[in-house]
Amino acid sequence: MIYTKENPSPEYNKLIKDYKIIHETGTRDQSPKDTYNGSSTIKFAEILKKVITKNNYRSLLDYGSGKGDAYHTKTIFIDKTYPPLKDFWNIDPTLFDPGVPYPKPKNSKFDIVISIDVLEHIPYQDLNWVISEMFEFSKEMVFINVACYEAKSKLPNGKNAHVSVFDEMWWCGFISAIASNHNKKALVACTRIKNKKVNYLFFGINDDFKNY
Repeated sequence: MIYTKENPSPEYNKLIKDYKIIHETGTRDQSPKDTYNGSSTIKFAEILKKVITKNNYRSLLDYGSGKGDAYHTKTIFIDKTYPPLKDFWNIDPTLFDPGVPYPKPKNSKFDIVISIDVLEHIPYQDLNWVISEMFEFSKEMVFINVACYEAKSKLPNGKNAHVSVFDEMWWCGFISAIASNHNKKALVACTRIKNKKVNYLFFGINDDFKNY
């Protein structure tokens, strides 16, 4: 069966219910306040600032934002303190996350759509329509980060929180195939762990990370 945004899979709908509970109750290792608070976005604060500034973007949708705390509060990452991202990027952010919940925008398009550490939480059978929707929301650019490894956290059913774990080349092909249906730019960063070290595979569609 082909699932769509109008008809997501039963697994997708169950996960939304699970994440609403997780946001309210926290996880074994994190309090509710710190659970999926959007802190992963800060890892890409610098590159996204360059992308936003160079392209003169004024509107942004964070698709799967979590609580999105970094947009409104200072954040410390490694040895640097970042101001709220809405100020650091000088952009008007819209947050969407059905688990928080932040409602899905209606009849809106944004200069750039970003999605950080989201796709690995989406069931395989729903990935096509979710990624397509990101491109549909975008006027010009989609920026995606996806984790290619299992999570430390578990879902209420005991399964790993990363329900779609594929290697970086699989993601490159899958996202590129969907992007071919849209005349947009895309930058994708695949996070991988090899020899206990975190590294990234970067690839661009109608654009290049080297431009930033």
